[in-house]
Amino acid sequence: MPDPNVTTGFSGSFLANLLVTALALAFVLALAWALLRLLKRGMQMRGMAAGAAAPQVLQAISLGGRERLVLVRHAGADYLLGVTPASVTVVDKQPAPTATASSAAQAESAAAVL
Repeated sequence: MPDPNVTTGFSGSFLANLLVTALALAFVLALAWALLRLLKRGMQMRGMAAGAAAPQVLQAISLGGRERLVLVRHAGADYLLGVTPASVTVVDKQPAPTATASSAAQAESAAAVL
């Protein structure tokens, strides 16, 4: 007569091991997701605290199939960039026009039209 205390198959221990492994995997994935969310939020807050704004593309002119000139404003400066599939090159850098200078230029051009 077989001993009732001895398990005859591995199905019980296999299912238990599978459940423990699945729970451990779910815990690790949830922890990674939470840490990535915190890291993303921290990077966004650091960017806002430093006053860093994203670069703004003002104009792009195609020069050929995949080459172009791009005018970008970032951190108070205008950059003229040459963009190719292999590289990005700074062609020119000028200080960004101030609001009073641009309004004065608009007033001059309006006066010239009249």
